[in-house]
Amino acid sequence: MLGDMSAKIPVYSICNLLNTENLPQDCVVLDLRTFLDYQQKATTPHRHSFYQVLYVENGEGVHSIDFKSFQIAAGDLFFLSPGQIHKWDFNETTKGVIVNFDEVFFSSFLAKRDYIKDFLFFMGSTDYALMKTDKATAFVGSIFQKIIREIETPEEVHWDLIRIYLLELFTLCDREMAQNQHQLYDGMPQFYLLKDFERLIEKHYITKRLPKEYAELLNVTPNYLNALCQKIKGVSAGAFIRNRLLLEAKRLLINSELSISEIAYQLDFKDNSYFSRFFRKYEGVTPLTFKRERLKN
Repeated sequence: MLGDMSAKIPVYSICNLLNTENLPQDCVVLDLRTFLDYQQKATTPHRHSFYQVLYVENGEGVHSIDFKSFQIAAGDLFFLSPGQIHKWDFNETTKGVIVNFDEVFFSSFLAKRDYIKDFLFFMGSTDYALMKTDKATAFVGSIFQKIIREIETPEEVHWDLIRIYLLELFTLCDREMAQNQHQLYDGMPQFYLLKDFERLIEKHYITKRLPKEYAELLNVTPNYLNALCQKIKGVSAGAFIRNRLLLEAKRLLINSELSISEIAYQLDFKDNSYFSRFFRKYEGVTPLTFKRERLKN
């Protein structure tokens, strides 16, 4: 492969996102307003090497994640996984809390090292990036208040308490999100099958392009997998795979340092022309046109 897959557009770690003097090793809790006043690069497209949770207390604006725009509202919870591209365009009244953490923050605490990756909202999909807390706004707000109080304690911060508060939040949000998704399914087995399909795509989308390859991993027939995708999401199993590949192509294209040929090679296309035909067929414009238009914005 050419280059480093993490170096497509600006990638920020916890340590280079802010002054490192006041940061712990693997987790940081920030006041949103203070952060926006201090750090302007959050308003331009970038991606993180860490997980992020954003709780919006109030304000107006747009949060763009992987080329999808969300109008923010009080009580919104946004979840970001490493590698996702996002930017903020919030007005001066927007207030909230940001929690950034590395995977090791929980993997060193839990017996199951990849526990965090099982949550729907940390699968790297914009389908699960936003949760409207609605009636639970007060409860969710109380969790963030406890986190802030612990951070501001005059004694040494007890990071295990922060972990517990966050796990409580994640578990309750995942349960609520799963219940909402379950209403779209005939039963939980279908829900978990589609979830596993999405997780497998995230892991193998560059090397496995055919629905039958995933059907074999899931121990179902390709026809069953395709019918499930059509019924629940209204698209074919093949479209699921192509859409993930197309998303990564779009992520890479907005980096001016990578050529079309380099991107085609990194995504395992046979040649530049094959990649260009693929991109134009499903995005409607050539890769170069997409790149130029995005770089102008």
